[in-house]
Amino acid sequence: MNYRKILLSGVAAIASLNANAALAQAGEAEGNEIVITARQRSESLQKVPDSVTAFSAQAIEEAGIRSIDDVTTLIPNVSLVDAQDAGTVAISVRGIGQVRNGEAPVALVIDGVQMTSTDMIKQALFDLEQIEVLKGPQGALYGRNAIGGAINITTKRPTNELQGRIGVDYADGDDRRLSGALSGALVPDLLLFRVAADYRKFDGVQHNVTLDHKVDFVEDLNLRGRLILTPTDRLSFDLRGAYGDLDGGASWYIPLPDGQPNNTSEPIQNDFLGFSPRNTRDGSLKIDYRFDPFTLTSVTAYNKTDIDLIEDLDWTPKSILGARQLRGYESFSQEIRLASPSAQKLRWTAGVYLLDAKKRIDTTVLISPDPTASRLPPSAYIPVLVAAADENILTRAAYAQLNYSLTDALEVTAALRYDNDEREQVDRLTGGPRREASFDEWQPKLSIKYDLSPTSMIYATAARGFRSGGFNPPTGVFPAIYRPEVADTLEFGTKNSLADRHITLNAAAFYMRYKDQQVFILNLADQGIVNVAKTDIFGFEVEAQARPVRDVQIGASLGFIDTNIKDFDGTARFRGNQVPLTYRWSYTLFGQYRARLGNDMSLIARADYSGKSGNYWHIDNADRQDPVHLVNARLTFEAPRYSVALYANNLFDTRYTEEFFAKEFSAGAADIRYPGQPRRYGVAATFNF
Repeated sequence: MNYRKILLSGVAAIASLNANAALAQAGEAEGNEIVITARQRSESLQKVPDSVTAFSAQAIEEAGIRSIDDVTTLIPNVSLVDAQDAGTVAISVRGIGQVRNGEAPVALVIDGVQMTSTDMIKQALFDLEQIEVLKGPQGALYGRNAIGGAINITTKRPTNELQGRIGVDYADGDDRRLSGALSGALVPDLLLFRVAADYRKFDGVQHNVTLDHKVDFVEDLNLRGRLILTPTDRLSFDLRGAYGDLDGGASWYIPLPDGQPNNTSEPIQNDFLGFSPRNTRDGSLKIDYRFDPFTLTSVTAYNKTDIDLIEDLDWTPKSILGARQLRGYESFSQEIRLASPSAQKLRWTAGVYLLDAKKRIDTTVLISPDPTASRLPPSAYIPVLVAAADENILTRAAYAQLNYSLTDALEVTAALRYDNDEREQVDRLTGGPRREASFDEWQPKLSIKYDLSPTSMIYATAARGFRSGGFNPPTGVFPAIYRPEVADTLEFGTKNSLADRHITLNAAAFYMRYKDQQVFILNLADQGIVNVAKTDIFGFEVEAQARPVRDVQIGASLGFIDTNIKDFDGTARFRGNQVPLTYRWSYTLFGQYRARLGNDMSLIARADYSGKSGNYWHIDNADRQDPVHLVNARLTFEAPRYSVALYANNLFDTRYTEEFFAKEFSAGAADIRYPGQPRRYGVAATFNF
């Protein structure tokens, strides 16, 4: 495929789109704008030269967003595989995906604080003000591992006035959920607080025929507290703490006949229940001090995550093999940055960052004392420890970004970051020699933005992203060290607000040269990461929303990704294949209608459709996923102080495969699949006071 011609065609289409858009916007009036903090300062979404999708508090409520999975479903060229245990996900952005036991391809930032544990990406979302998803390398500001983008989550801030919210939810599978928030002033205008909680108890809907028991049960408690102290107009302290305790089912893979990844007729049949308790704790202190004309910010953060996975490893009615994996992560980070005011032609940000982290992974194989038996409890198996390793991580970084408005219509942005990642692995099983490695990279970014009109702009961005390398388990099955990734990306885009801001139309085309992509390989209880030497990725995405009349809102998006493995290992092996776990096409549609009933009451009907196709499960491209089409629907009665909603997710009960491993890539006795979520339906109510 001639990527240059395709990319030029995409740029020409974007330029043509903008020429027409600029003509359509003559004389349009000012309207409400979505403000984001993607570049660590408050800016209009439509003015930032990056591909960003944002969800306001109202949009989060109307779409029923409760998890990162709910978010990624609504965005083109972003996908997420939710499988195995309480912490494991495989998020992919524009063909850059997550690998088990490796680093995430995106930075996860909550209230301006970066979460450094990959086992925290899958978490309950509640009491939120906004969600921003940035696509394309964001390493210049967010550092290593933001190679695919960033997810910025902003929770609701404490308020001066005493206010609160209670939410209850009940769904099939005896799924009960209670959430709440309380906010107010301990000392008016000086010390404000906010506490929020979310509790869920779910019996499950995925049925195991051998045990006659549901396997996807969950009990999840999340607590969050926040204090904001503002002793002067110049100084503020933002103290945040969160705690999570989850106990849930895990690893209900299904053995399949060879070469049938889309076979949804085989039942869940493993002979003991998988479990994956997870405990998370994190805290942060953010200090802002404004002295003319600069703002000095300090962000200090702590994170600790523990997961205990116990799973059947043959996934059959026989008691043959099982596994247990303990994963622990603890980190301390410190960031200090200095920023100029926003209301000037030259705007800049500079900072330094330090991360000190420790990872611990212990893997035990459980061997049955009698392979002819069935339904033996995990405690009856013979444990054999096969890997036990600690990893120490020390990351140091420095960065700077300049934004300069050459004219009222033309802005140039230049950013640069240097990351140095030092790692050490200690083998506690054999007492072998310590492994040491250091990974470092410069991550530049340059963008040019031109405003065709007050409501239409085009931009071009060139950026480098970097994801650190690391160590495989010291078992000898995989290379001792997997190499870091580097992605060089060129992007052209446009953002437009049309028809008196009743229509938003954004588009982007991108080309990426991807070096040393990390790919996960499963070898029974052993798991490892290998590198793909060179890959080319081309794609585009278009997002549109419109309000044709006052109470009607419609939207659509389309994403396309073409990946081409140029070199896997210096031979012709896998050359020309597609990158696994990447959807070639992704598309969404939604429609929403608000019927006003008087007395500030409304009835809101909403439907969301998402589709995705063209995904290969493995690097050999032998097994391909069938297209997946899902529809969610929601009907909400809304009054000034309360609301009641009826909802259905996967309305038409589409059966699909969430994750698949061929036996050639798992060293198992059979291919295995992880089933997707069936239809779910329920009722949710909220009360504000």
